[in-house]
Amino acid sequence: MKINIFKSIVVFLLTLVILLILIVLYDFANYDSSYINRNSLTFSINNLNSKKTKKLFKYYENLYQGIASKISEDHKKYWKPEDPNLRINLPKTKVILKKKDDFFPGKKIEDVEKNFSNWPRSHGGFSSMRFSSLDLINNNNVGKLKLAWIFHSKDGKKGMQANLVVYEGLVYAPTPGNYIVCLDGTNGEEIWKYKVEKGYHAAKRGLLIWEDKKKDILRLYFTNDDQLISLNAKTGKLIKSFGKNGIIKIGSSPIPPVVIDNQLIVVTFRPSIEVYDIQSGKLYWKFYLRKINKKFIDNRDFRGGNPWGGISADIQNGIVYLTTGNPKPNHVGTSRPGKNLFANSVIAFDVKNKKKLWHFQETCHDIWNFDIPSTPILTTINKYGKRIDVVVAVTKLGNTLILDRYTGEPIFDYQMKLAPTSKLPGEKTCEYQPSLNLPEPFARNVFKKDDVTNLSKSSRDYILSIIKNSNYGFFEPHELNKDTIQYNNYGGAQWTGASVDPYKNVMFVTAHNIPWKVGVQIYNKKSRFKYTDKKEKPLRDLEGYPGVKPPWGTLTAISLNTGKIIWQVPLGHYESLKSKGIITGTENFGGATATIGGLVFAAGTLDKLIRAFDSENGKEIWSYKLPYIGSAPPTFYEVNGEQYIVIPASGGTSLKMYYKDLVTLGDAVVAFKIKD
Repeated sequence: MKINIFKSIVVFLLTLVILLILIVLYDFANYDSSYINRNSLTFSINNLNSKKTKKLFKYYENLYQGIASKISEDHKKYWKPEDPNLRINLPKTKVILKKKDDFFPGKKIEDVEKNFSNWPRSHGGFSSMRFSSLDLINNNNVGKLKLAWIFHSKDGKKGMQANLVVYEGLVYAPTPGNYIVCLDGTNGEEIWKYKVEKGYHAAKRGLLIWEDKKKDILRLYFTNDDQLISLNAKTGKLIKSFGKNGIIKIGSSPIPPVVIDNQLIVVTFRPSIEVYDIQSGKLYWKFYLRKINKKFIDNRDFRGGNPWGGISADIQNGIVYLTTGNPKPNHVGTSRPGKNLFANSVIAFDVKNKKKLWHFQETCHDIWNFDIPSTPILTTINKYGKRIDVVVAVTKLGNTLILDRYTGEPIFDYQMKLAPTSKLPGEKTCEYQPSLNLPEPFARNVFKKDDVTNLSKSSRDYILSIIKNSNYGFFEPHELNKDTIQYNNYGGAQWTGASVDPYKNVMFVTAHNIPWKVGVQIYNKKSRFKYTDKKEKPLRDLEGYPGVKPPWGTLTAISLNTGKIIWQVPLGHYESLKSKGIITGTENFGGATATIGGLVFAAGTLDKLIRAFDSENGKEIWSYKLPYIGSAPPTFYEVNGEQYIVIPASGGTSLKMYYKDLVTLGDAVVAFKIKD
C-alpha cells in the first residue's frame, strides 16, 4: 500500500516537472531573439509569453538573488552608504556644447507636414505637431464658435485620453465601454460601432487611419493591451486578412502605430519596437530596447523605461522617434544600479537599417519619477542662419529637449549641475543632472521654501509644518523616515505633450506646478530588495488646494528658435477662488492644439472649460463649458466647406482620485463650428 502511494507521488511529481518543462519549452519556442539589444545578449523573462512561467522564473530568480547576496562579499560592500567626498572636487556644472557647423540642412517650410481637411492620426500626423492648417476658424470669428453637436456613448464612465481622428468627414473615437465608434462629422450621429472584446482600454492613447490604395480599403488601426487590431474604417468590420481575423498579438501598448514604407511600427512595454506588414500583419522583426550591465551586482533586468509617451516618424528618412518613462520602482534604485539606459530618454531608430541611431537621456538613474511622458514632435526650426530638422520633447521637469533629428545633439548648450549623493545605503545617484538655461523651463522643477502657498496664514503655516520634517532641493535623494517634496507626478508636462506651429516655430505646452510628498520605506531587511516606495500624495493645504503659490496650471508659448518663453498664462480656475478674484490655474490633462488661424485651444482643467487663446499674446478670447472635463487635445477637420473642432469630454481618472467632489466621469464627444 505504502509502495503504491509512493509511486503515485513520484508519478505526480514527474508529471508536474514534465508539464513545467513543456510550458518553458513552449515559451522558448516563441521566444524571439530580436528582442535582444544587439549591444547586450542577455536573456530576459519579459520575453516569455506565459504569465505562470514568468512568475516561476521570478520566484527562482529572487531566491537565487537572495542566496547569492548572502554569500557575496560584494553584497556587503553594496549596502554601504555612498561617500559624499567623492564629488567634492568635481566641477559644479558640466556643459554639452553644441556643434553649430555640423547640423544637417533642414526642410523648406513647404515640405513640412501639414494637416488640412483630415486628421488621420492622433496628434495630427506622423510628426505629432498637433497643428491645423485650416483657417476658417480664426482670431476674427472665434467668438461665433458654437456647439455643433454632442454625442454620448452611454456605455460607461471612464476617462477617454485619445486625441480623436477624422477622415473624409467621419470622426473616430474610443468610448468608456471599450467600443470604437464612427460618427458623422456634421451631426455626431453614429455610423457604426465595434465592440472590443478583450483588454482594459482600447485605443487609450489614439488611433491611426491609413488609406490602402492597393486594395482600396480605408484601414483603422489601434492597440488594445497586447493586441493590434485592424478595422475597415468604412464598415467597422475586422479586416480578416490582417493577422488572425483582424488581430495580431503584440507586446502591451496603448500607443497608436506609425507607417513607413507599408510597414506598421508599434512600440510596446516589453519594451520593444515591433515591425509588421501593414496589410497582412506578418511580423518582420522586433528590437529590444533595454541595455543591461553584465556585472553581477548590476545584471538584473530593471523594470520600466517603457515608451508609453508615444512615437513619431520621419517618413522620408525612415526614422522613428520615441520617448521612454522612468525605471521602476519610482523612488528606489538599489536593485537597478547604473544609468538605467534607455529609460528617461529620447530615442531615434533607423527602421530601414534596423538599428538604433542615437539616444539622449535626460535624467540619469531616475529615483524621482521624472519620466518623459509625451510624444516627441518632429519639426524644422530656424537657427544659426539655417533651417535645422529637430525632434522636440517636453518633460516632467518642465524642460524642452530640442535635439538634432539625425545626431541627437542638443541645439542649445545643455547644462548639467552636480547632484547630491544618496542618503540611502546601497543607493548610488548619478553625479550630474539637467539644469537648463535654454530653452527656458516652462514649469518649476525644484521645490523651494519660497514656493509655499500664500493663500492664507493658516494654509502657509500648515504647509511649513509639513516641509519642516521633509527634504527638498535639486534632485534631492530620498532617505528613510523622511519624506521628499518634489515636482514629479503633477509636475511639468504630461502625456498630452505639446503643439507646434511650424510656420512661426513656436511651441505651446500645458503644464502643472503641483508638488508631491514621496519617500521610501523598509521592504525586507534580508532581501536585496531592501526598500520600496511609500504611497505618494500631492502636497495640499487643509482646504485641499495645492500647497504652493500659483500658478498651479499653465499654458506657455516658447520660441523654438531662441528657446525663450514668449508668454505664459494660468490655465483654469477654482470657482471658490475665482469669486474672490484669484485666478490660479489648475491641474490639467487636456493638452493644447494650435492653428494657422492664430489660435491655441486647450481644455482639461477642473472648471470644465475649453478655451481659445490668441497665439501671439496668450489672451483668452473664447470659452465654452463642457459637460465633463475635456480629457484629450482637440482635433480640427473640415466638411463641406465648414471647419469643426471636436474634443472628448469624459472627466479624468487621475483627477477623480483627488477631486471626488469636483470631477465627474463621463462619456461625451463634443463638436463646435462657426454659427452666425
